[in-house]
Amino acid sequence: MLLKDLIEKNKITEDLLKNVNNKILHNKVRGISSNSKEIKKDYIFVAIKGKNFDGAEYIAEAEKLGAFLIIAEETCNKKVFSIKKGTARQIYTLLLSSFYIKQPKQIIGVTGTNGKTSTVEFCRQLWALAGWKAASMGTLGTKTETAINKSLYKNKKENLTTFEPSDLYKKLNFLVEEKISHLALEASSHGIDQYRLDGVNFSGAVFTNLSHDHLDYHGSTANYFSTKKRLFTKVLKNNSAISINIDDIYGKKLYEELKDDNHFIITFGQCSKADIKIKSVVQNKQSIDLILEFKKQNFQTTIGMIGKFQVYNVVASASICIALGMDSNLIFKSLGYLKPARGRMEVLSETKNKALVIIDYAHTPAALKSALKSIQEIIGRKRIITLFGCGGDRDKNKRKIMGEIANEYSDIVIVTDDNPRNEIPSNIRSEILSGCPSATEIPNRDKAIKYAVSLLKKNDLLLIAGKGHETFQAVGIETLPFDDYTVAKEAIKNIEKSGIIN
Repeated sequence: MLLKDLIEKNKITEDLLKNVNNKILHNKVRGISSNSKEIKKDYIFVAIKGKNFDGAEYIAEAEKLGAFLIIAEETCNKKVFSIKKGTARQIYTLLLSSFYIKQPKQIIGVTGTNGKTSTVEFCRQLWALAGWKAASMGTLGTKTETAINKSLYKNKKENLTTFEPSDLYKKLNFLVEEKISHLALEASSHGIDQYRLDGVNFSGAVFTNLSHDHLDYHGSTANYFSTKKRLFTKVLKNNSAISINIDDIYGKKLYEELKDDNHFIITFGQCSKADIKIKSVVQNKQSIDLILEFKKQNFQTTIGMIGKFQVYNVVASASICIALGMDSNLIFKSLGYLKPARGRMEVLSETKNKALVIIDYAHTPAALKSALKSIQEIIGRKRIITLFGCGGDRDKNKRKIMGEIANEYSDIVIVTDDNPRNEIPSNIRSEILSGCPSATEIPNRDKAIKYAVSLLKKNDLLLIAGKGHETFQAVGIETLPFDDYTVAKEAIKNIEKSGIIN
């Protein structure tokens, strides 16, 4: 594809790159990258300034490796095409989306503080049950009806909720070649703010909720909400399908701001004004009896999950599918077949003394509170034991708050490490313990889980929170193998094997 043709595919790139030299316009584009090490002959290099690097420092390397066009913000280098400040990321995204032009026919984005991973997974399952080839994309990687292709879709270092543009648009193109027609992807606030999704041809979007998180990046809740809102106001096109949780204060605010726009909106929640109303939720030990109301008709089902918040994720997926035109009767009948996403209120097999061990990704105050309140509602349960930590190099303000929540809703609290990264682990634990001073502190997560399992008595519940699906522990610059599920499973097996059961 010629550069001229690539630029003309999008009005924004056409405008921002209108002064590119005519000779260069007729150069064939063989690739695009912001990583100078990936540059080859006839590639475009876009210099992007990140948190820990500045692409402008690698311009000479990109030129040496064969880049025929180098784009950078506000540069005096005559060999580089200069663009205005703050546009490099957007140009990079739009060029990639025009280069890897194929995308699944129907794509929905799911944004919110909590529930993104479960909602995209439930959408994928509903589409698959309806007979379409579907995929979900986000924290768990890229998943089709069969499995996660770990070799092809493995992300670099740690999982990103919303993939970098170089990965995202290449994968969208590949999914079409694999005959995938429906895709649900997680839209993180970082991904929205950094223009990673601006080239996606969305059919619709979901707003799950908004609470305390990522304030180290956004600075304030108002900025955080404004970024989330951008998906609906700047990225979505007219006549898109939208699903909003109006039980959430920010969901209600978003609805009020969007209701007069040219979109098809379905709201959900317990609120009497919701289009899909959650009328009744009864938490059994490992399932939920659910009654929903839509268009004055009641629908009753049982879903094999734990947690009232999972009901919101299930209904979020149902509502966006209905907004996109799927038959509501088919959707509601399919809800009972849904299975929870990996590491989302995932129940290990019940122990011999009827205790339950639950793995959940809850790593925000709202998510931890929601998980613990849901567990409290389980009929017949006795003590609640909560094990968790907080990540390093992330929002510090939530640590004490999460300690207070664990202390309020648990009988026993165990504080341990959770991806300390470049912070001193003991400092992180100390900040958590300021909110739950009577908690037990066990730095080593492996030992902490084994200790927690050893405490389980008949009908106790153990929540292991914070890491969910993750199979690593980030310590300093190292990423060490670690899986909560595997460690807990082995601990249960060893205790039952020894015959010492409380």
